Amino acid sequence: MEKSILTAIISNNNLEFIKSAILEIQNFDNIDLLIIDDGSDYDILDEIKEFKFVKSIIHDEGLGYGACLTSAVVFARDFDYNYLITLNPEEPGFVKDLPEIINNLEYGYDIVTCSRILENSDYSKIDDGVLQFFEDLTGYLNKVTELSLTDPLSEIKGYNIDSTKDIDLTVEDHGVLLQLFIQSSYFGYNVIELPSDSGSSFGKELELYENPLESFIAVIETEKYLYNKGSIN
Repeated sequence: MEKSILTAIISNNNLEFIKSAILEIQNFDNIDLLIIDDGSDYDILDEIKEFKFVKSIIHDEGLGYGACLTSAVVFARDFDYNYLITLNPEEPGFVKDLPEIINNLEYGYDIVTCSRILENSDYSKIDDGVLQFFEDLTGYLNKVTELSLTDPLSEIKGYNIDSTKDIDLTVEDHGVLLQLFIQSSYFGYNVIELPSDSGSSFGKELELYENPLESFIAVIETEKYLYNKGSIN
């Protein structure tokens, strides 16, 4: 039977988490798993050969989160999946987010994004600089998109593949997620943000960038120019 839901996770020298995620996801019906290997040192095909429901895409060198997301979206479109769900295998509670994402996609939302900060009452474990970064970033992004997001950089998301067919993702790093929301606003997609059961990675993606706020604001400025809501008609 053809499956209608594709989940995607990124392999980047995190094999222990990948194998654990495979064991979790295989318990769900109607779900295929796509692993995008982003330049890992191991042979992912050899490591996952016993799991027949797992698909794979291999980047010979690390291209970044945005390139991996684009690979997943193209794969889901090419093989006619109804929904794509992207997960972070290094989040210990990620599997708990799957049912809620699926329920909301089936309800009719075009994009479901899970916030690692909503309903997270223990802010004492989050660095003040990280909290300030997200306050500054979301304040600017929400003003541009008229959304009310708290955690746009969360990798835990669901996409209705057919209804988001106009999305054109070109940014190769986490800025792709800002590109996603600006285009979603432009095209009038229905977006919902849910609390995530997994949140230990909150802010870790910022460690990849020398000046993340400057980099991400630049993405917003470019996309705001290309997808000007005032020109949609």
